[in-house]
Amino acid sequence: MHRPLDRRQLLRTLFMTGGGLATSSWLSACGDDPASLGDEPGPGPAPEPGPDPVSPEGREFNLPAGPLADIGELQESGVDGILIPAGFSVRAVARHLTNPVSGAFDPLGLTGYNWHDAPDGGACYPAPDGGWVYVSNSENSSRGGVGALRFSADGEIVDAYRILDGTRRNCAGGASPWGTWLSCEETGDGFVYECDPLGTPDDARVLPQLGMFNHEAAAVDIATRTVFLTEDSGSGRLYRFVADENDLDSSGDVPRLRMQSGRLQALNIAGYENGGYAEDDAVWRTLHRVSWVDVVGADRPQSEVRSELGNNGDAVPGTVFRGGEGMWLHEMPVALRSVPPGGSAPTRMVLFFASKGDNRIYAYDIDNDLIEIVFDNDSIEPDFDDVDNVVVGPAGDVLVAEDGDAMRLAVVIPNAPARVLLQITLGGSEITGPAFSPDGSRLYFSSQRGPNLAFGRTGSGVTYELTIPEQYRAPV
Repeated sequence: MHRPLDRRQLLRTLFMTGGGLATSSWLSACGDDPASLGDEPGPGPAPEPGPDPVSPEGREFNLPAGPLADIGELQESGVDGILIPAGFSVRAVARHLTNPVSGAFDPLGLTGYNWHDAPDGGACYPAPDGGWVYVSNSENSSRGGVGALRFSADGEIVDAYRILDGTRRNCAGGASPWGTWLSCEETGDGFVYECDPLGTPDDARVLPQLGMFNHEAAAVDIATRTVFLTEDSGSGRLYRFVADENDLDSSGDVPRLRMQSGRLQALNIAGYENGGYAEDDAVWRTLHRVSWVDVVGADRPQSEVRSELGNNGDAVPGTVFRGGEGMWLHEMPVALRSVPPGGSAPTRMVLFFASKGDNRIYAYDIDNDLIEIVFDNDSIEPDFDDVDNVVVGPAGDVLVAEDGDAMRLAVVIPNAPARVLLQITLGGSEITGPAFSPDGSRLYFSSQRGPNLAFGRTGSGVTYELTIPEQYRAPV
């Protein structure tokens, strides 16, 4: 007789296998804001040892792997020093200063839109004609914004255009449940902007109620009218915006949040509140209680507010998460829902999010206010160097990118070493914006400082398409 999985085993199962994330929000991550370098957690209040956890640590167990676990060794692709498995193919679909439709080098944009520089976070959306759209942020410090590539049903590029202008360092973001792109500015006074993947910059709007800080990723839970937000800073917090009841618009086919009225809050973990941080990964491998506290000065840059509060000896709201990165929401299958130890309701929705400063993936039970880590460098070999993007494919494969020199995109395999899906060997850049096409046949990603010209190892940015063979698309 099979023994039932304990809670941590179940959450690790969902993380390691993607859990059939039909309601996922793909969120990408990016590099440090120069303004945030050295912004390590201050001494703050010295936390007392944390309270007894509400559940024991789970044991290791066997988990199924996705189809990409069977990929072979990497080999030269013949494109920009990119290594890929046999049977896969890669092409550059957009280079900075080049028209993606015609392929013409057009630095003045005389023939239409030329692709932006510093491509970063991205996502894919289905189009009405059976094709899809890939949106991509620009992490340029002065002009930023978001560009889009429109593909036909057979995968050809038929259009390229802008959907956001007039912003700075657009790094990551998230896809909303109602089909828009939430683009985040990674600056100390950065905002979140909502964009239409099929629209124009005139359709975009700023969302000041979501706070001013080094925004990284965003994810929306309609049931609780909540937008979750990570902050890429050494002293970053996990935030949530809880919309007022009248902020929910149910007039259309899909409910949406206006994100115009509500409360901005920071998460506190019991025993590590208000600036506390636990160095030991083992502390977080058990369930801990959390609470939420309203931020101070929600309409001001939060890094400035933290400095002022700390200098005055006041409590700084929120537990520290070192370098918050990507996240996604997973709705627990009904058959697997149960009341966790210390909880009061069956687990409905789990928020997974990454912090690169300590290479952790956290799992937060939204309705029960419980948190633990389900992944760290003791969970996998070889160690990751600054865990960054976390992306799940339609077949359930979990991909993790490294924000380091290796420039690898790895497939997480339960209880086994990760397999590298692709590697960029030219160096001097970083992999950004990985996102699967709706049917899982393509994976889009960028080299943020890849060679946009015919010479040199680095440049101002390239976006690529990896074609995935049929045998690696079906769930195991």
